[in-house]
Amino acid sequence: MRYFASVSAVACLAILGSAGISTAGVGHEHNPANTISTEVDHPDSFRHFASELPAMRERAAQINTDFGLHVSEIEPGLFFVTDLIYQSAFLVTDEGVVVFDAPPSYGERLRMAIEISAPGVPITHFVLSHKHADHNGGGFAFADIEGLTVIAAQDSADSLASNPLRGVLTPNETFEEALSLSIGGVPIELQAANFHANDTDVMIYLPEQKFLMAVDTITPGEAPFMNFGATSNLEGYMASFDTFLSYNFEHFLSGHVSVLGTRQDVETARDYAHDVKDTVNGIWPEFLDRFMAHMELTEFQHGNLAYRLTMEEIRDECAVEIIDRWDGTLSVVDLWADSHCETVVLHAIMH
Repeated sequence: MRYFASVSAVACLAILGSAGISTAGVGHEHNPANTISTEVDHPDSFRHFASELPAMRERAAQINTDFGLHVSEIEPGLFFVTDLIYQSAFLVTDEGVVVFDAPPSYGERLRMAIEISAPGVPITHFVLSHKHADHNGGGFAFADIEGLTVIAAQDSADSLASNPLRGVLTPNETFEEALSLSIGGVPIELQAANFHANDTDVMIYLPEQKFLMAVDTITPGEAPFMNFGATSNLEGYMASFDTFLSYNFEHFLSGHVSVLGTRQDVETARDYAHDVKDTVNGIWPEFLDRFMAHMELTEFQHGNLAYRLTMEEIRDECAVEIIDRWDGTLSVVDLWADSHCETVVLHAIMH
């Protein structure tokens, strides 16, 4: 299993310093640390990463349509859709179909899936989990539907009004904090939150189906994507797990990978995220001492380099611990752990 890249320029500086050789003014070739190589024999080869866990592979959805999607009815009238990379859902009611997100990778095919699953039922509502185009840029495929109600949080609508995103539908119904709907007699609860997007996220809850949708949060069976799903709000991300778990749900749609999550997946992701945070916090009291040691190493001539050395040292120690504890529980831990540790390091610096 691969823990880190091969000896980088930063490590070389440490070696030079420990040998009593001046590092002031030492440059390096453009070869950033932790860069994955496609060369089989390279020390940082992609082949050095662990394979996905068998348990994860067993849970993976399979394409079951002739147009490249997996479509399954997870509860009566509630359908889960994935292209094995992105996820969305739709609900068939007596009033019409409600669409929850439309990634651009399969917006047109999503509409095909709805027409096949619910022939003759009109599409009446479209709910945005957040404004990002990678999850809702497929809205263009629904733009011709007359009278379509497009629902979003007010902050997302305001952001889209000032900065339209290609393919993302313009909301025509908004809410501030929460919105309770009943469409075709099926209750839908929408709650504004802030765990990923730089304005507002929306949690989508269907109580009768015990279904909760919170996009760009976890990746069921896997360590989260880089920087905890590229969150813009680490504190909100960490706090979100308790919020999610306060709902009574069995199905958790997180927007990525092919696996539809469960309550256990959310609990595991919570434990992982807090383990990363606690690990960095355990090392953090040593930050200033380490920084001063690196200032001495660089002969007090390069404060930025000393700072980066210190950050990388804490990040890498954290990643070793996290990989050791989690590599048999979650897939791709060795791929993303260093980014998770770095995210917490940066947060600790600013807070």
